[in-house]
Amino acid sequence: MSAAPEATDLSPEFLAAAAPLRPGEHRVWSLIVTVFGDLARAEGAEIEGAALGRIMAAMAVKPEAMRVALHRLRKEGWIESRKAGRGAVHRLTEAGRAGSEAAAPRIYAARAEGPELWFLALSDGPVEAGPGEVQLTTSAVLSPAPGPEFAAGRVEAMPGWVQSRLCSEELFDEAARLEQALAAVRVPEGLAPLEVAALRALVVHSWRRVVLKAPQVPPRFMPDGWAGERCRSLVVSLLAALPRPEVGEV
Repeated sequence: MSAAPEATDLSPEFLAAAAPLRPGEHRVWSLIVTVFGDLARAEGAEIEGAALGRIMAAMAVKPEAMRVALHRLRKEGWIESRKAGRGAVHRLTEAGRAGSEAAAPRIYAARAEGPELWFLALSDGPVEAGPGEVQLTTSAVLSPAPGPEFAAGRVEAMPGWVQSRLCSEELFDEAARLEQALAAVRVPEGLAPLEVAALRALVVHSWRRVVLKAPQVPPRFMPDGWAGERCRSLVVSLLAALPRPEVGEV
């Protein structure tokens, strides 16, 4: 079984490219989910434990932290593992693959997707948002198709109080920081497949943390200065410069 790479085994070019994305500062279990979602989301796709260890080590994750995270993911039904010789092989469970498939369009889409026609729907009493709707207050919902129990008006732009409900200051600032980080990434030529896999994972994971928190509404509804769609464009460009390697090459 191949040993996980030391920092000295990684090229200076890779280390410089990855630095803005802060390797080693991400939640390990979530980072593993990102790796599987990017490299091994297809039915039956697997990653050998040694290969996963090399990818995680390239992102400054220690072996013990990876083992603990894998144990958690198995317990929570995301990952399943089997023995293979002296090592192990891991893959997404059916539920884990379904979760990754559901998130993939939001993560990888070149532009924000979703309905263009929206309604601000108000109710006399408490109401819960349904699928595809956004809860604003206990009696106000942003909906692409309001039900008959609502009094609704079509909206083209959002008042400030709605924007603040759609995008917290924390999310707004997180997107702005991500834009700066992504813009600082310079993809060099000649990266090894392992380095490509690790850099892709850092890009996707950093973006995933923002885009999956944001509501699926037209970007024009978000506050002025929202960096989300600029981040999306940067992610698309970076991933195009980092063609997905085959797992067997890592």
